[in-house]
Amino acid sequence: MPSNLSLSAALLRACSASAHVNEYLVERLDPAVWRAKPPAPKMRPIAAIVAHLHNCGLAYLRTAKPKVTVPPDLDRHRVTQAAAVRALAAKRRALVAALEPALERGGRVGHSKHHPVEFLTYYMVHDGHHRGQILLQARLLGYPINTETMIGMWLWTSRLKSSGAA
Repeated sequence: MPSNLSLSAALLRACSASAHVNEYLVERLDPAVWRAKPPAPKMRPIAAIVAHLHNCGLAYLRTAKPKVTVPPDLDRHRVTQAAAVRALAAKRRALVAALEPALERGGRVGHSKHHPVEFLTYYMVHDGHHRGQILLQARLLGYPINTETMIGMWLWTSRLKSSGAA
């Protein structure tokens, strides 16, 4: 990370990298696990978890009413992996666009009652929680994430470069 970054720029980079990890993980899942029947009765299929991760974040972003275009929701019953990756990328770009002016001027994200750092922290923690669910479920279904992908999820600088944010 460049040493001359402001705190707000560093937070945006971290948020963008974290969000890009979602895209990275989803595009590397074995297609057989995408709609596989969950191993326990109250678990959702991975496709539904990803749709929830995306849609919940969009709801939070829409509530803030930022001056950015918010992408559409995903249908948990029909979404494909490729469509989910595209939607997650669009959500990442909308999130960064909404947070950037709020972090720079020290205000709120749109009409949100939350400070921008609280807003982005919510996103990062929520996304991390669901990434953990996806990893566990894939393993329980017999499709563990390979070592290269597991390591790649932690290479945030690489995620930034591949998202164009570095």
